[in-house]
Amino acid sequence: MELRHLRYILASARNGSFSAAGYELNVRQPIVSKRIKELEDELGGVVLFDRSTGGARLTPTGEKFVIAARRIIEDVERLTEWTKASAAGKVGRIVVGFYKSLSAGGFRAGLRDFREQHPDIEVELIESPFIELSAGVVSGAIDTAIILGDAGKCETLESLALWSEHLVVALPEGHPLAERQVIYWPELKGERFLISQHDPGPDIHAILLRHLAAPSDHPQIVTRRLSRESILSEVAGGQGIALQCESANGLTSLGVVFRPLHDGNGATRLGYIACWKPDNTNPALETFLNAIRPPA
Repeated sequence: MELRHLRYILASARNGSFSAAGYELNVRQPIVSKRIKELEDELGGVVLFDRSTGGARLTPTGEKFVIAARRIIEDVERLTEWTKASAAGKVGRIVVGFYKSLSAGGFRAGLRDFREQHPDIEVELIESPFIELSAGVVSGAIDTAIILGDAGKCETLESLALWSEHLVVALPEGHPLAERQVIYWPELKGERFLISQHDPGPDIHAILLRHLAAPSDHPQIVTRRLSRESILSEVAGGQGIALQCESANGLTSLGVVFRPLHDGNGATRLGYIACWKPDNTNPALETFLNAIRPPA
């Protein structure tokens, strides 16, 4: 039994004759008649149609057979459409890893837009430190990771530069610099910085040293095993100040104020990239990357 046999039967039932079915399917009538007879013989001599000079009418057995055949053809057509859409990256599943601190801002906006535009692609999110994200991408458990950094940060992976955010400094509400609308790096000399050990803490730590590396700067850097929210609570309690991504601005109820950091060239910005394994063959990955790719 082949799918074409089922199509001949459905067309014959629909048209009430083998000749009309042949015309619909663009084959000669004797071929339709022969294939249906072959199928009846294969089924043990079951008669699916009552033949007459006036056409072909389904027998009671044939009517039940047509119901099942129609269901099979519809399932095959749906499977074919799904397979083509999957190969084109229109349906499927993608696993995206990210830092916990990216739970707001550009990442969430891009993710929301992607899900609206591609509702047939399931997005599974994994929140992990950088070392686990990179290992997951290399092993294939994660399709792409969204992390802080510049293109080329992960040497063995492909990468795409995405959006950027301002780097802000979180200050206690009573801090002398809290009245400023913009803060410059030299004004932070001698301050006590609270840095999270969790990502992207190490990235921010490196940025801090790059801007306050002179011996006269005397930055005191304290690393803690705390979440971003807990770090900010410590800032509110007068334990120091903290550098944060711009997306932290929404956490205003914690008793801190956020001010953008500038140097001689303007605002200090943090860049984000997407990293993926070069031989990743998931079609949905290309669709996702194209959706979050910045405009040219």
